[in-house]
Amino acid sequence: MRYKPPHHSRLAGFTLLELLVTIAIASILLSTGVPSFRNFFDTLAVKGAGEQVYSHIQQARSEAISRKQPIGVHFSANGSSTWAYGLSDLNTGNSSCDPALTDPAEAQACTLVIDDGDGTVHGANGATDAGDKVLKRFTSAAHDGVRMSLANFTHASGIPKIVFEPVRGTAMDSAGGDSTGNILLVSEGGRKLLVKVSILGQVRVCSPDGSVSGYRDAAPADDTDC
Repeated sequence: MRYKPPHHSRLAGFTLLELLVTIAIASILLSTGVPSFRNFFDTLAVKGAGEQVYSHIQQARSEAISRKQPIGVHFSANGSSTWAYGLSDLNTGNSSCDPALTDPAEAQACTLVIDDGDGTVHGANGATDAGDKVLKRFTSAAHDGVRMSLANFTHASGIPKIVFEPVRGTAMDSAGGDSTGNILLVSEGGRKLLVKVSILGQVRVCSPDGSVSGYRDAAPADDTDC
């Protein structure tokens, strides 16, 4: 008996018209979705930078109080998307750490002394233990395209740094003068966050032009401050 293969219905394929309609719909979805994704990541970038700067300034204040010595946050690269800043106990007079330095052994590197547990603490009774000097340097590397601008820095040295005194954590230099400042962060898409430090040591983040939701704007009529 001759073998008769089972009957299969004809497999339907796409017609040219159906394919063109599908491509058109996909194009519309992409054209509406891509800007939304761009906006999302643009906002995410400036939020990440703002929260990073905020948390490190808060850390400097906490370190000043717990260590019972002035701790400063030193900034560089004003108006650039390639920026750096660092925490340091090198704050007397015109002294300042250099956020560009990456070796904690450098005299001007932004470091804090953290006991490595070997029984010798750097600086205590004149002791020298380079292993206790920990680099506290932070950069724009994780925040591509976010520009940092500095304004209203009041430290007497003229150096863009904010120094917290150890008794109450206020933003004052060793001579008792103000040591406050504003750090403006702007994304590639123009979204803005402003990190402000008051003389009382209060640190807050706001959006001066309301371009980043979730951050209060205390001066809605002024797009440069909040």
